[in-house]
Amino acid sequence: MIKLSVSQAARRLGISRKELQNQINKGTLHTHEGYVTTDSIRLAYPKSNIYSEQDKKIKRYQQIQNDALHKSAASEAIHSENEKNLLQSISKLKEQLGIELKRNSHFHIVFEELIERIRFIEENCSSKDKDYLTKLHKFIMDNKPQ
Repeated sequence: MIKLSVSQAARRLGISRKELQNQINKGTLHTHEGYVTTDSIRLAYPKSNIYSEQDKKIKRYQQIQNDALHKSAASEAIHSENEKNLLQSISKLKEQLGIELKRNSHFHIVFEELIERIRFIEENCSSKDKDYLTKLHKFIMDNKPQ
């Protein structure tokens, strides 16, 4: 609803201000706070085109704003869905990381036990096997995880 002065409404309708004022006085055309509304003009003059270029621009701006609000709401919904999916992925990755850390800890324990056993065997073996065990011990120490 756009409010127009009586003069503006008369110009848009192509009639005199006096004629429009007579319509108001008869009750054919209603006013609101001293202004004529486009809604009341449409009721009294259904075949007239009272929209000015400015009104068309205002309507267009309102349409653009409404479209932007709808796009913004859709964008927020997509963002929310993406955030939910991202949080689910992070949760799964944390779970997998926990499993891998346990596995890694297990391998460190096994590795340390292997080193200790090779040392024991190295100390209690024949000289013939000692050379082989020394090389194996060196290989393990060189490849030991930090």
